[in-house]
Amino acid sequence: MKASKANISIVVLIIFHVVGIGGILFGDASSFLHLTPLNSLLTLAIILFNHIDWKNAWVFAATFIVGFSIEVIGVNFGWPFGEYVYGDVLGWKVFQTPLIIGVNWLILLYASIALARRFSLSQITTALLAAAIMVVLDYLIEPVAIRFNFWTWKSYTPPLTNYLAWFGISALLAFIWERSKIRLNTKIALAVYAIEIGFFGMLNLLPQ
Repeated sequence: MKASKANISIVVLIIFHVVGIGGILFGDASSFLHLTPLNSLLTLAIILFNHIDWKNAWVFAATFIVGFSIEVIGVNFGWPFGEYVYGDVLGWKVFQTPLIIGVNWLILLYASIALARRFSLSQITTALLAAAIMVVLDYLIEPVAIRFNFWTWKSYTPPLTNYLAWFGISALLAFIWERSKIRLNTKIALAVYAIEIGFFGMLNLLPQ
C-alpha cells in the first residue's frame, strides 16, 4: 500500500525526535540541544506541508507575532509570565528573545486546538480546552527547558503567573483561530502533540 504524505511526515517527525533523545543521552548533548531550532522549523514545515486550508492562514502569522511579542515583553519587563531570561540554546535573538519562540507558539497552538476540537465543543469551550492543553505541554517543557538552559527563571522554578499567563494568552489566540474557522490537518496535529508529549516526557525521566 502506498504511504500517504501525512504518514511519511509523521515518520520523519518521530525519527528526528528519537534521534534527538538518543543524541542527548548517548552523544554530544550540547551539539544536539543546539539543533532545537532546526527541530522546531522542521516540525513547522511538516505542519504547513500537510495543512489543508490556506484561506485564513493569516492566523499563523498573527500567532507568531503575538507569541514572539509577548515573550519579548516577558523577558524585558518580567510580565506577564514572571522574571526569566533565555539561554543560547534556542538560537538567534531579537530584544533578548529567540525568534524561534514564535514558531513554538504556532506549533503548540496548532496541535492543541486540533486536539480540543475532537470533543466537538463550542468556540469558547474549545478555546479554553486548547489553552488547558497548552498548559499541560508547558508543564512538561519547563523542567527540561530549565535543565538544558533554554531559559532560566529568577525564582528557579516557574511561578504560578507563568501558567496563568500561558492559559490566558493561549485561550485568546485559540478563540481567534476558532472565529476564523480555519480547518486543520487533525492527523498531523495530533501526531505532533503526541510526539511532543513523548519527547518532553522522556526527557523529564532522565536522571539529573
